[in-house]
Amino acid sequence: MSDPSPEAYPPPAVAGVAVEVQRRLESFYALPAQAPVADFLIAPDRAAHLPGEGSRTLVDESGGELSLGVVLEAQVSERLQAEDPRQGLSGSNLGQFCTLVEEVSHFVCLSFCAGASRSVTQLELELQAEVDKYFNLVFLLSLQNEGAVSPGLKELLFRSYRLRGGLSAEQARRYHAASGLAYRYCRFLEAEYLRPARLHELRREARRFYRLGQGGKLERISATRA
Repeated sequence: MSDPSPEAYPPPAVAGVAVEVQRRLESFYALPAQAPVADFLIAPDRAAHLPGEGSRTLVDESGGELSLGVVLEAQVSERLQAEDPRQGLSGSNLGQFCTLVEEVSHFVCLSFCAGASRSVTQLELELQAEVDKYFNLVFLLSLQNEGAVSPGLKELLFRSYRLRGGLSAEQARRYHAASGLAYRYCRFLEAEYLRPARLHELRREARRFYRLGQGGKLERISATRA
């Protein structure tokens, strides 16, 4: 699964956006740089026989080694290739960009945890991905709107979302839990660090949070001012 896809895939803009998101996360959290995620993108038609469906991050630990692969639905790649979010985020490409960030976040987190020889739960992966979406959107929107980021961003991300069809009840509960936890944590970050422009402290807090396991993350969120 870790072999690069054929030369026609991924589209250049999609590869560029994915790697930029990866490097942004690695820099923001002070993580070791990994091989570019674009080398691990698998074309949807080649992933038809692989586990799961839709956009997803694939993990194989056979043989004592971790192998990763990232699949983006065709409509995600097509939209991001047609409307590069680095040039402009809007209602027509926001959802696809968030999907890409989620899968890149999983890729980065799994790589980091493997390097640190620690396990990671599915809830922790989803929670971190929600937080990573928030940071990436804040970054791009502030660049594209002269530093302005709507306070309604949290509501849009964590309250106005729609789950894709076909999820099990357990998966739906996990996504809802991750969104609720991320909403509380990002609301704290925004009030405590982002709005007062205490960006150095924001990075320090985010880096500490990233390195916590699921239990530590839940305790940290519980301790924030609601």
